Amino acid sequence: MVETRLKNRTAWYFAWAFIIVGALVSAQQAFKARGPVFEWKRVAMDGHRVGAAPVTLENVSTALGQWDDEGYVAPNGARFADDSPVAGVALALQDVQPHLAGLKTVIGHSASMLMNDRDNPDLPLANLFVDAIRDYGSRYFKVPMDFAIVNFGGIRTPLPEGAVTVEDVSSMFPFKNYLCYAKVSGEGLLKLFEQLSATQAFQAVSGAAVRVKGHKLESALIGGEPVDPSRIYHVATIDFLLDGGDGIRIGALASDVVLSHVLCRDVMMDLVTSTEAAGKVLDGKADGRVIMED
Repeated sequence: MVETRLKNRTAWYFAWAFIIVGALVSAQQAFKARGPVFEWKRVAMDGHRVGAAPVTLENVSTALGQWDDEGYVAPNGARFADDSPVAGVALALQDVQPHLAGLKTVIGHSASMLMNDRDNPDLPLANLFVDAIRDYGSRYFKVPMDFAIVNFGGIRTPLPEGAVTVEDVSSMFPFKNYLCYAKVSGEGLLKLFEQLSATQAFQAVSGAAVRVKGHKLESALIGGEPVDPSRIYHVATIDFLLDGGDGIRIGALASDVVLSHVLCRDVMMDLVTSTEAAGKVLDGKADGRVIMED
C-alpha cells in the first residue's frame, strides 16, 4: 500500500511539473515580439549615395552639393526635390559650416596617416601621443617624468596624412580625460606590468622597454635600467586610469597623485602646433618599446 501511494505521489508531481513547464512555454510564446523581422548590416559612411565628401573650408559647395532652379544637386549629380529628406540634410549641413570654421583651421601636418589598433602594443600613433603626455607632464608638473601610460581606447580616430585641423585633434580625443601625475614605487609598476602582460594589449607606454612572453612579464626597463622595486618613479598618466578605467588602478599603486585641468586634446594640440612652429611634420614610429610574444 505504501509503495502504491509513493508511485501515485511521484506521478502526481510529474504531472504538475509538466503542467507548469507547459504554462511557462506558452507564456513565453505569448509575450514574444510579433511583427516584421529586421536584418541589420553595416554600411560604409563614404557618401556612396550622393557622393558627399569630407568638408573643408574650401570645398563646401563641391562636398555637399548645390541648388539650382530645379532643386538640390548632390555632388555626384543626383537630383532631389527641395522638400526631400536628402535636400533637408544637405541644407542643414551647409548652414552650419560657418559656425564650424574654427574647427577647420589647419594647425599642423602629418607625414602619414597614423591608425589606432588596440591589439598592437607598439603603435606609431599611440607612441606619439604617450611620448607627448610624458613630455608635457614633465613641463607642466616641473618634474622629469620617468614613465607615462595611456589607454588605446582613449584615441578614437586616426591622425590624417597631410593637413591636421583642430577638428582632427578634437575628434581623436572626445572624452574629458585629464593629465595627472602619480608617484609610484617600482614594486607598484612591476605589478602594473604583470597585470598588463596578461592582457591582449599592453596599453601605450613611454620611457619603458617591456618584453612579454606567453602573457607573462619577462623583463621591464625604465630609462634603460631594470625597474628598482624600492625606488619612487614619477608617472604621467590620465585620470581615467587612476581608478578602474580599462581595469587599471594606478591610484591604488601610488603614494601621491596630482591632478590637472589639462585635457588629452590639449596635450595633442600642443604637440601639433609646436611641431608646426618648428617647421616639422608629425611622424610616429614603432620602436619596439613593448614586445609581446606567444
